[in-house]
Amino acid sequence: MDHRRKRVTKNEITDLPVCLLEEILSRLPMRSPALGQCRLVCKTWLHLISETYFSKLQFESHPRMLVRTLPETYRSREIISARIAEGVNGRTFQVERSKKLVPERELPTANFDLVNSCHGLLCISEGKYRNVIHVCNPVFREHITIKVNRPLPFYLNSFGLGLSITNDKYEYKVLRTFCLKTNRSAPGYPRAEIYTIGTKRWRRIGNPHSCIEKLDFNTYVHGYIHWIPDQKLLQFICSFNFGKEQFGQLPLPPTYDGNDVRVKLGVLKDCLCVSVPEKVGSVDKFGIWVMKKYGVKQSWIQQYVIENLYPDVGRLKFYEPLIFLSTGEILVSFNGEFLACYNTKMKKLVKKSTITQTKGGIHAIAYNPSLVSLNVVARGEKVRALPEPKKNKGGVEESFNPYI
Repeated sequence: MDHRRKRVTKNEITDLPVCLLEEILSRLPMRSPALGQCRLVCKTWLHLISETYFSKLQFESHPRMLVRTLPETYRSREIISARIAEGVNGRTFQVERSKKLVPERELPTANFDLVNSCHGLLCISEGKYRNVIHVCNPVFREHITIKVNRPLPFYLNSFGLGLSITNDKYEYKVLRTFCLKTNRSAPGYPRAEIYTIGTKRWRRIGNPHSCIEKLDFNTYVHGYIHWIPDQKLLQFICSFNFGKEQFGQLPLPPTYDGNDVRVKLGVLKDCLCVSVPEKVGSVDKFGIWVMKKYGVKQSWIQQYVIENLYPDVGRLKFYEPLIFLSTGEILVSFNGEFLACYNTKMKKLVKKSTITQTKGGIHAIAYNPSLVSLNVVARGEKVRALPEPKKNKGGVEESFNPYI
């Protein structure tokens, strides 16, 4: 009897099958401190919580983004973590200003540009020619630094972070596009390189149709990243598949004639969408088209039309759709100056939100925090940890917690 009792008490929760542990741990809320504490129980739990697929199970219900201020006068720029919260019964929304990301505490440097994020990892570029890349996880204050080979003369040096999933193998990759000039009078030739994190080297790949100039708010879907080519007459959307490492082209909506450069890309319910200007008489409007079947021109449908009905902002210049709420409202950036919510039923902008205190522009990128450690996904790289945060007068660590 005593022997049986001893055998029963020896069984612990850590002895449960991995599939059952996965199910239990994935039900813990992302904002719960218990999830972080569970990472300290044993190596098995640490690996389960840190894996990329577990992070996907822990998808944050409230969309988030990072907003960088672009002040008119010379002063320190800010990186703000913002959470989009919907009100009771989905009747309203609120852009909740969370904490700032402090350079050299959550981010490795103060002189950088936001590139994009993918599955919780953040990509930033640094230097005069943006020839140094950092891939970061601000939650753990971890980052890796990737130096770029710099052939001269070149221009339009741009990047994009993506994820390749093949046979349950997860690989983060950084795409670089640039234009190489053989002489001053000749046009540049688009070139591209790829860096698979963990290999410590850049590889030349096929040439793009056009270089990335700047990525829109969220253009990553189905393993592809998308951008608008640098052309006077827009004829197609550029794409890159991180798994196949191939460039491609996607057709534009059927009604767009390519003569207006105010085109923005986004993602709506796992479908690529594009905001294109439509002129009806003397009134400017933007139609938001959704590609229901990826790559098929006939599958474009116009889902929304945005009109300039906000009285205090003057004539419409451009909108950038950022986040599509479950209520049917759309969070948009107006002229890169402020955020507003467009009500698709009332067909007007119903709320203006200012999350920054500086005058000037803003640059926002999609960002959902992740518990994926760079020590897991960047094996072979030198993962650097930033200094531990200082404690305030109450003895509490002043660390960035994007889940609050």
